[in-house]
Amino acid sequence: MTSTPQNSSQPRLKVVPPTVPEQAKPQDKPVQNPVEQTPKKSTFPTQWIVGGIVILGLGGIGMIPVNHSISGSTIITSTVGERQSVTMPETGTLTLHVRSNQTVKPGDVLATVSSSDLQDKKAGIAQRIAEAKTAVNSAQQQLMLAQTRLEVAKSLESIAQEQRNSKRQELNQAQFSSGAARIRAIEKEQAGIESEIRGIENQILGLENERAALENELVGIENNIEGLNEQLEIVESALEKRQGLVDEGLIGSASPELMNLEVKASELKTQIKREENSIETHRQKINQKQNQILQTQQLINQRQQQIAVKSEGVNEVIESLEEQLEEAENFVKQKTIERISAQREVEASLAETADKQYLLSQQEAELNRLEQQQQQLAIKATVSGTITTADLDLLNNQTLEAGREILNVVNLSSLTGLVEIQQEEIDLIHQSLPVTFKPRQATVDQYQAKIEDIQPVIKSDESGQNSVLQIRITIDNDDRQLQPGLEGVAHIQTPQLRVYQKVSREFFKLFPWWKL
Repeated sequence: MTSTPQNSSQPRLKVVPPTVPEQAKPQDKPVQNPVEQTPKKSTFPTQWIVGGIVILGLGGIGMIPVNHSISGSTIITSTVGERQSVTMPETGTLTLHVRSNQTVKPGDVLATVSSSDLQDKKAGIAQRIAEAKTAVNSAQQQLMLAQTRLEVAKSLESIAQEQRNSKRQELNQAQFSSGAARIRAIEKEQAGIESEIRGIENQILGLENERAALENELVGIENNIEGLNEQLEIVESALEKRQGLVDEGLIGSASPELMNLEVKASELKTQIKREENSIETHRQKINQKQNQILQTQQLINQRQQQIAVKSEGVNEVIESLEEQLEEAENFVKQKTIERISAQREVEASLAETADKQYLLSQQEAELNRLEQQQQQLAIKATVSGTITTADLDLLNNQTLEAGREILNVVNLSSLTGLVEIQQEEIDLIHQSLPVTFKPRQATVDQYQAKIEDIQPVIKSDESGQNSVLQIRITIDNDDRQLQPGLEGVAHIQTPQLRVYQKVSREFFKLFPWWKL
């Protein structure tokens, strides 16, 4: 640095001395002229002055503020919350409703999946629900019949108890009363028998109601058999068509669809056979009720005969009353047993009805779950963005496995990148600094960006020699020309630095003495 001021000062020293003395030579010829060249004595201090001026000038230059920016390479990625990765929710055939580079908004249907397995499950559940409903209706009818029988049994038990109490009272009166009183007791006994006859008639009415209910059930079973036969015809027709395809060699004999039809036909035949057996059972029950009605009518005839026989003498009244009281006691026991049996039958019917209803609710819940699952097969967009998947049309109408990625929706107007800067630059970085991003493939275009996040963790670069800090930036991509995966350089515009500060930073980057 000292050589530059010396060279620059020599021309000025040559100009100064010859000005005045050379003009005085022709006028005065004394020999004092050489003595006047004393200014050469000031050459050395002048050089120092000029050197100082140069140094001061360089110091002033070092204080000049200049623009400074920090650059770092980055790879563009999509922004969290502004992207959607769509995968197959179920194994099936994919039908696309969008194409590559198409823009979508939340709620738009991107694709639908058709699952034959899901359809088969729904059909099976629907059949089981129909069977469960039939079982529930049958159980409810059985419950109604059991409740009717219980009410009749309670009524008959109450009547039998009243008759027993009346017989006991009559017997007591007959034993301590005169002949006239005994005759009146006989008349009361006849009235009691008539009351018993009315109770038996009520019992006949209950039996006739049971028989009518069984006949209604029989009609329902016959209708159900008719419906099952229609289903069997449909299945056998479909089975016959599939068998024809097997005979022609179009499908294999072990085709799952053919086997499912055969299983379905077998199940329908079994169910029809079970319903036909149920018809025979109901007919037997109807015959039993008819026999019970006849037996009860015979009991009425017996009671009527007893009324006619009550013309015995007074002496036979007490003996007859004792026999009648014993019969009444036995009759009460019988009716109590019938009431208990009817009550247990009601409890069993209630439990069976609850079980059938629970099974029905389970099947309906499963159908509801399958329907919700089917609704999920309509894949909708959850974010606004652009379809970035290439060659999307190759997946259309293809059968894909569950979990396979179909397409990606990305909001291209706002993309993200991670910029790595050296640790030494951290003191210049803050979140409000302006950022520009320039793709490597572009020559002119650059995009505005902003610092989204400064990660606090310091890492090593790929070489492992330098410590770097990662800064997340958000790039303004309104023209949607940038795509995820694109490489580029981000420039962070920092506050201005003095020249000496910038030079010292670059020097320390080249020679990091504190790392030695």
